[in-house]
Amino acid sequence: MITGIATVINSPEDYYKIKKPVIIVAKKTHPDIVIVVKNIKAIVTELDNKLCHAAIIAREYGIPLIMGAENATKEFRTGDKIAVDIKRKIIWKTR
Repeated sequence: MITGIATVINSPEDYYKIKKPVIIVAKKTHPDIVIVVKNIKAIVTELDNKLCHAAIIAREYGIPLIMGAENATKEFRTGDKIAVDIKRKIIWKTR
């Protein structure tokens, strides 16, 4: 299980705002994610595809990933404290 602060990514420009370790929440990822890969604790995406960019980045860099999290970008906001359970594939807000 991983806990941390959520950063919702709506466009590639949002990656440039990441300065400390976060859990990225996005519909899908973009190649610009590599500029902040050292500050990613986990990735949560709404789309589910084993060949998508998020899956490749997660495998290459050993980053925990949950795909297919419907409405994640609506349910979570940047700054939310969240927990991600990779084994059970669930995400929730913490205090």
